[in-house]
Amino acid sequence: MTIVRRLGLAGALASTLAFGACATTDRMIGRNQQTWTMHAAPVVQSAEGKVEVATEKDGNHDLRLEVQHMSPAEVAIQGATAYVVWLKPENGKPQNIGVLPIGKDMKGELDTKTSFGTFEVKVTAEIDGAATRPTGTQVMEASVVLPS
Repeated sequence: MTIVRRLGLAGALASTLAFGACATTDRMIGRNQQTWTMHAAPVVQSAEGKVEVATEKDGNHDLRLEVQHMSPAEVAIQGATAYVVWLKPENGKPQNIGVLPIGKDMKGELDTKTSFGTFEVKVTAEIDGAATRPTGTQVMEASVVLPS
């Protein structure tokens, strides 16, 4: 009986963890989500990335940028201290929407919101994460065009 209880508890724990992971894996599921592939520059050629955009009822958009196989900025580009993510709306100037943190597992993600439906997402290696305009080496990019 003890073995059966232990197996039952182990099974319950495993299924709870599995369902919990599924629930947080894609927070945008069922919300008119679209995905664009990021294009990596030769300096980070093994890096992969994607931009996911989900439209809210109010017309704004949740944006999530995810990368993997990405070396930290200070390793990839001499003098850089951070990867900065830029959102450049159609007919507008690039806006610094945040620093893309890269973990020891060489993965990173950044979440934000935007009202723009057509824009470019660029990642540059910058000397300062608070840069007001892109001056560093561009390492990734994607063009996003949402249906109107």
